[in-house]
Amino acid sequence: MRAFVTGASGHVGGNLVRELIGRGYDVRALVRSDTRALDGLNVELVKGDLLDSSSLQPLMADCDVVFHSAAFVAVEKVQEETMRRINVDGTKAVAQAAIAAEVPRMIHFSSVHAFSQHPTSEPLTETRPLVSDPKAAPYDRTKAAAQRALMESREQGLNVSVVHPTGIIGPHDFKPSRMGQVLTDIANRKMPFSINNGFNWVDVRDVCRSAVNCVDSGRDGQHYLLPGNWASMPELSRLVSSVVERRTHIATMPFWTAYLALPFAGLSTKITGERPSFSKGSLHALAVQCRDIPGTLAREEIGHNPRPLEETITDTVNWLREHGKVRV
Repeated sequence: MRAFVTGASGHVGGNLVRELIGRGYDVRALVRSDTRALDGLNVELVKGDLLDSSSLQPLMADCDVVFHSAAFVAVEKVQEETMRRINVDGTKAVAQAAIAAEVPRMIHFSSVHAFSQHPTSEPLTETRPLVSDPKAAPYDRTKAAAQRALMESREQGLNVSVVHPTGIIGPHDFKPSRMGQVLTDIANRKMPFSINNGFNWVDVRDVCRSAVNCVDSGRDGQHYLLPGNWASMPELSRLVSSVVERRTHIATMPFWTAYLALPFAGLSTKITGERPSFSKGSLHALAVQCRDIPGTLAREEIGHNPRPLEETITDTVNWLREHGKVRV
């Protein structure tokens, strides 16, 4: 089996390539400039234009499945046109290339944010409608629009399943992701105050395993929510603390106080040039969320089985420490 992977050098992509290689796949990886996540792996690196289906089609020749993990991920309202082009137009181009190359199967990585979060008091399942509010966060809107485009492509012969992970954390996070940076900051005692809120966190390795399971077990046209475990930010900090064996936060603050700190986070970013650990967009994602995400369909149909959060945090912090991100 040969797999074509977009976004292969990202956090999800790098872990996906490892999962595929572990299962005996030959992997052809679409990459840009930063390939640290793939260094030392037995993988064919190729370059192409994500927005140009004609450049992607020959790269997909003789592939058995396309995994589309490339995306512009941001919870803020930034570079909205770029986000739309990558998340929507890029997905359309990948789908058209797969159809033209006659690839039998496609697995698309979406997000829990593609689903409407209201009503937050009810379980979030695959029957929940996709985001349609034009005032919704641009990332949410673009991921929902990309999925609608994929479903339309099925009329042209595309065989596709979609996976919707919750908040992704885990090792091999080279760039790093926002949550990778948050865990790094917690471990380095740069976040002494935790807010009294949290999210549903899922291990990137479990997401990738379930996505590969989708090739044989997933239904054409079906989307699957891939949850993990809900945990508050203080809980995350305590788990990190147990790994680094030092205190990582000194107090837990009410959630609303984080909004008061937003101007200072913005000022710090301007001074240091570093991305803030939190933003208005990330706080909104925490404020408007469904905590009850059963994941029953993914468990029954594609064998989604998230590991304990303690294992994920331990492996992630140890990986960060091994790569010099966390002070010993």
